[in-house]
Formats: sequence, C-alpha cells, structure tokens
Amino acid sequence: MVAGTTGSGKSELLISWCLSLAMQHSPDDLHFVFLDFKGGSTFNALEQLPHTVGNVCDLDLSHAVRALNAIEQELIRRETLVSAERVSRFDQLANPPARLVVVIDEFHALRDRLPDYMQRLNRLASLGRSLGMHLIVCTQNPMGQVHADMKANMSLSICLRVTDQMQSNELIGIRDAALIPPHMPGAAYCNDGQRTTPFLCSAVRDVNQLIRNIDTAARFHACKHPDLLFSDPLARHATQSDLSTTTNRPWHEIPFALADDGVLVHTAVLDVSQQNIAIIGAYGSGKTNLLLHCARWLYDTGRANIRFTRKSEHGMVTDDGRPSSLYERTIWIVDDADDPLNPFSTSPEANELREALANPNITVIAATEKPTSALLDRCPTRVAFPSGERSNDLMLGIPGAILDGFSADDYTLHGRGVLIQQAKACPIQCVEFQGF
Repeated sequence: MVAGTTGSGKSELLISWCLSLAMQHSPDDLHFVFLDFKGGSTFNALEQLPHTVGNVCDLDLSHAVRALNAIEQELIRRETLVSAERVSRFDQLANPPARLVVVIDEFHALRDRLPDYMQRLNRLASLGRSLGMHLIVCTQNPMGQVHADMKANMSLSICLRVTDQMQSNELIGIRDAALIPPHMPGAAYCNDGQRTTPFLCSAVRDVNQLIRNIDTAARFHACKHPDLLFSDPLARHATQSDLSTTTNRPWHEIPFALADDGVLVHTAVLDVSQQNIAIIGAYGSGKTNLLLHCARWLYDTGRANIRFTRKSEHGMVTDDGRPSSLYERTIWIVDDADDPLNPFSTSPEANELREALANPNITVIAATEKPTSALLDRCPTRVAFPSGERSNDLMLGIPGAILDGFSADDYTLHGRGVLIQQAKACPIQCVEFQGF
C-alpha cells in the first residue's frame, strides 16, 4: 500500500518503481495492469512498456469493470493451473505464467464508484501472492479506504507526506510521514512489517527514452509480446478489416461481427453448416445489412447453393443464383420473412419456407421484425437487435444482464445487437456491408 497527499510524489514513485521492475525482468516473466482513477495520465507512458497487458487511464467505469473482470478471470485461471498440477504455488508449475502486478492509483475513487467489485480485489490480495499476482494500491488517505481483509494481506506499506499524523500511524506505525516538509516530494517511509526505513524516491529524467530502451532490449532478446488481459469495449462501427481472418477457417463459418464477452472483443462467426439462423429486429436496425454481408461471403466461397429472397412491391422475389448439384448444402437467405412465416399465410413461399426450416440439407437465414414460434423453434442461433423495450427484448431471448449493460446510445447504433447461441449470449457490432 502506498499513501501520500497531493504533490507528495506518488506518481513519480509508481513510475520509477515500475520502470525499475521492467528493467530487471523481461516481458516473459513480468506483466503490468495499470488503473488510474484520478482522471489523469499517470500511466500513459508506461502503457508503452512491452510488459503492459492493460491500462485504464481515466474515469471510464465500463472500461474499469472490464479490467476487474479480467483480473478475476486470470486469478481463477491460475488457481485452475495450480490445482490441475497438484502444486501449492504457481512457481512450482511446469510452465509458470508471468507474474502480474496490478497497480491502482487513487484507490478511494475506485472504491467509491465501484463498491460491488471490491470483494474481487480482496481475493486478489489474499490469494494472489501464491499465484504470482501482486497488488499495489495507492490512496491519499489510508484511513478507512482499504478493507481490513485487504490490509491484512499487504505486507509492505509506503507512506509519503500526509497531512495527518493519524494517517501516518495507521500505515507505518509512526507519525514521521506527517512531518515531511512539502518541499521534499518523493521523501517517504517504508514499513515491511518489521522495521520502518526512510528513503527518497529517485525521479526518472526521461521516461519515454527509458521505455524505448527497455522495448529495444526485449526485442533483442526475442521476448514474446504478451496478449492484452482486457480490451476496449465494442466500437461504434465495425468493418471487414476489423475482423480477424484465418487462412484455415471453414467456408461455412461466416465472420460477421465483433463480439464482446465482457473482457475481450473477438470475431463472431455464424456457422451455416447445420442449423437455421434467425435475425430479429426492428426496421433500420441492420438486418438487411447483415444478410447481404452473409450472402457476399457465401458467394465468394463458391461452396454452396445460395438463394436470396426479398420483399418487393410485387411480392416476394427470389434469386437462385447458379444452383449446382455438386453442392450438398443450400443456404436460403430470406429478408422480410414476417409474411411467409405467418401461420395463416397461404403464399407459395410460406409452404416452401416451412419445409426448408425442417430440411436438414438446407440452412435458412431468415430476418423478421417480430419473433414467431415457428422460427424460434427451428433456430437455435439468433442475432437479435434490441429495441429498448425491455419486455420485448427479453422475449427475444436476450439475457437481462446484457440489457443492463446497454446504454441509451447502444439502442440507436446501426448493427448493435446480441448473438444468442444455445445458452450463450454476448453483445455484438455487425460489420458494415461493403458491396458485392
């Protein structure tokens, strides 16, 4: 735990401390996560370190929640590794992961704004050391800001200048930190549980140059750049170039959107090889855009018979493309399918669509404004575009927890929806159709 009033040198101490660690340990052995909750840019430079796997540098609460979720998932992952190999510490593993240092500046702001997430940090403080996860918490006032359970698991306390002798006593057991003069930023006392030692922190003259040198050394030693522990939330728009593509992806898996699991954003795919897919949403939500994107992808693969049915002023119009007997599967894409799916409809398309939904050799991708039981019963995979009317959105199968995470702007974004596959659901941002 690090405490100190404004201007005492907390930020310089953190920067110097982290850079010293980065100079002594490679990115293969040490990772950093930075959370700055004073609205400043304390860790902006440190974000460029090859050791950094996450940085929250402002008061973006949604981003902070992602970071805390990611830290908890990493804690659980390491617990699983230790349990699987039947060892007591992470460094006894055959291939131990890198140590992870979580640095939180202005901890009291995090505690005030996200009190429900404090239990996760308590678990990190109590279990993290044996799992190679370490916590550095900084605050202006240590009294009453840090939970007793967390404090009991922090063996090192650093106190820079504080304004109250009780604060100094609370952290290091003596009042001396309150006697540090204001013109000595960086002066501090360190208590390791046995003795208290005064020291003067050394400021780094050129942070950016030092970081460039560390990065050069890491590249010279061929250190692998670590994957991010968490990513930014979904972007407001997505294009084909935003999706990750692999050369060995099966033809029937259509990359169509960016998906957010609450920690990382990844490429979402629709598998058209087995079951039907329902696209449900109001007019203008992005249904046709998604269908056209799927059609283009399938046309380019040349591996299936493609049918595209749309509504016109003369009724439903179908383009059969170039059907071939060489293809085992037919993909039938139907836009504005509300009328053909009406159980009382007597149109030729209605009977044919009902039969196609039950045919195992045909995959139907149907877009409707309202869900029908005939469609939902045959479509375990759905893309739903929420309207903002909670009761209706819940009827689409969207979990309430996901709706709680939608802001007012999300409901108006073209292509912002939810991918529902069996019992799993996650928010998505569909790519913009680029044309044939």
